[in-house]
Amino acid sequence: MEAAESEDIAVISADSRQIYRRFDIGTAKPSPEERSRVVHYGVDVVDPIEHYSAYQWARDASRWIGEAEQLGKTPVIVGGTGFYIKSLFDPPYDEPPVEGSGLIPEYEIVDPGPDLKFHIEARIDQMLNDGWLVEVAELMQTVPRDAIAWKASGYRLMRGHLEGEYSLEYARERAIIDTRQYAKRQRTWFRHQLP
Repeated sequence: MEAAESEDIAVISADSRQIYRRFDIGTAKPSPEERSRVVHYGVDVVDPIEHYSAYQWARDASRWIGEAEQLGKTPVIVGGTGFYIKSLFDPPYDEPPVEGSGLIPEYEIVDPGPDLKFHIEARIDQMLNDGWLVEVAELMQTVPRDAIAWKASGYRLMRGHLEGEYSLEYARERAIIDTRQYAKRQRTWFRHQLP
């Protein structure tokens, strides 16, 4: 969003959880106001019960890149699902090649370093303040327990709290720990997968 203030870009989300409709607060989706200011792709793509593969994302992202360029915008791929990004430039062997997969990416890996621990904690608290538990309670009414979207970080913990399985303090602390561990795995993956 900061880059969009000085450059004409379109954001292409490579977040494997932001693709699910209605799972908004806990996936830290851009707000409707942010999406009205900057063109976003890859957000709210499928329903919570649908499976969506890295190949599907790569196919869609290739189309989104073309759409962004037709609008005269520079496509900027943002997000932590490395396998999605890798599939765009190096398609899985068992899937047909993605059109445009010969593109050579220019990329920057932003490593938040030691501040990451505090950023994650503040982000979880902000999600709770923004109504994450209300969102989860509403999702529980209509989204089946086995829907793949529930795998988004922290959602099952918040659901467990609302069902009386955990205290809010436990769910919050566990969500922070799980997110830190996930971020560490992401950083390791990027370090070993990208030159």
